[in-house]
Amino acid sequence: MTESHPVEDPAHVESKPKGHPDEQAGLYRHIDHVALAVKDILQASELFQKVFQLDLTMRLSYPPDGVHTNLVLSLGPESELELMGPIGERGFLCDFLRKQGEGVHHLALEVTDIDRATADLESRGVRVFARTAFKGMRFTILHPASTLSVGMQLMQRSSRKPSRNPLVQGIDRVAVRVSDPPAGRDFFLGRLKARAVGEGRDEQLHCAWERFVVGATRFDLLYDFSGPSPKAASDGLHHVALRVVDLEQAVRHFGALRIEPLAPWSGEESVFLPSDRMCGCLWRIVQG
Repeated sequence: MTESHPVEDPAHVESKPKGHPDEQAGLYRHIDHVALAVKDILQASELFQKVFQLDLTMRLSYPPDGVHTNLVLSLGPESELELMGPIGERGFLCDFLRKQGEGVHHLALEVTDIDRATADLESRGVRVFARTAFKGMRFTILHPASTLSVGMQLMQRSSRKPSRNPLVQGIDRVAVRVSDPPAGRDFFLGRLKARAVGEGRDEQLHCAWERFVVGATRFDLLYDFSGPSPKAASDGLHHVALRVVDLEQAVRHFGALRIEPLAPWSGEESVFLPSDRMCGCLWRIVQG
């Protein structure tokens, strides 16, 4: 990826000026988890433990809605991967799988004060779909019509279980495809009060990108594609990028599991793993 402006290291975001109103400082932390809707939760868990070498941090659990089950895997020191599987043939997750197939159900942004964050977003026109709590954690579910067609939640959590990750070092960035770049900028700058930190063209994806920082998480807006993409040309989440220490070693590991990077979108800087082999999510693996 060729960058036309310097981009700040997210690891140092908290120690630098925020560049947005003081009332937002410290409110957003990072992506707490990426949640995937899967048909067979145990099979999916085995896949991600094998391919990404993730630790299981919450065993199979049954939320109070009675229509789905979940489990949680570590995704680096600060983030997690939640797998969600259906119970029976009815409920929101069954509906999602019928309409969308396997894939990302939502992203959860960790906040330090969920009441304040929810009220702030509502005041800026973001629709709240529901509020809930589970295992000592509180959630605000945002309507995707207000979040660039990306399922998104706010959450305030209890402490996270320690884990190790020999392969994955964490989430590098989340990329969202938009057909209306001004609307994308308005969401990040006007509603989440993010900071714009860079722009350029992605030579692997043949598209323009603009980068925003929310707490310690980087988000990319992708638009103006000049060629085909490894994901369908629709608005919403495009891919999640994960950091690894040694990209070449990671690619060899994937190859031993018969998961080959997607050509022509993979190269020396990063590789894409086929979404049809990875529970419907397009994962980009980058050198950390």
